[in-house]
Amino acid sequence: MLANCFRPPARLSGLRAVATQPNGSAQTSKLQQLYQQALSSFGKGQQPKGPAEVSASDAESAPTRGLFGAWPSFQSTKRDSAITYIHIYEDTNMSIGMFCLPRNATIPLHNHPGMVVLSRVLYGQLHVKSYDWADGQQPNGQNGASSAAHLVMDEVVEAGSKPAIVFPTAGGNIHQFTAVTDCAVLDILAPPYSPQGGRDCTYYQAVGEEQDSNVRLVRSNPAPPLNMRNKRYEGVQIQPAITAGQRLM
Repeated sequence: MLANCFRPPARLSGLRAVATQPNGSAQTSKLQQLYQQALSSFGKGQQPKGPAEVSASDAESAPTRGLFGAWPSFQSTKRDSAITYIHIYEDTNMSIGMFCLPRNATIPLHNHPGMVVLSRVLYGQLHVKSYDWADGQQPNGQNGASSAAHLVMDEVVEAGSKPAIVFPTAGGNIHQFTAVTDCAVLDILAPPYSPQGGRDCTYYQAVGEEQDSNVRLVRSNPAPPLNMRNKRYEGVQIQPAITAGQRLM
């Protein structure tokens, strides 16, 4: 719940509250529309698309604005350094979730193997730094060997900014999030992480100095500590699409 993430006023004490319109009616259509748009754009179980196959309008038309209503002004005397993840939906095609990051919190540099990822800031400001592998291929990272990567993005985005869309080999597949202010980020992954499916999350760190937007990345071993907790989503539910040959769960 957002109350446990940013400690908003009691009248906005949870996702159930902020997932409604001012008149109290549920935002089912907005959330369902977001799911349908993501499914039609890059989440139908086919091979992950590349930039040439996903138009800018696909990302721009994802109806994330106003999805959880108006955001409060957060004024807390007691800081909470934990990142909160709210899992909204998942099937074999995609997962939808929201990260709530308190100011200065960081999600370290990590990858998204074979995945398309759409991220959009819903509230606050977020510094995004991302890389792609220089040769376009995921290295095996064995024996602590470093691999060449090039900088794709190093900027602050905020509510109202265009969504960032990441592809398997382009768009900044390895990225790091740092909260400039308290912020919330909506994340859509297609397909979701799956260690069994060869889509495990791997953390990296830069070694040496960055030169002309080029850097060498090495796999973090062990993975960096991450102060994150999960919170149950209590808002409106997504109704999954049923297609021919798809079995009801």
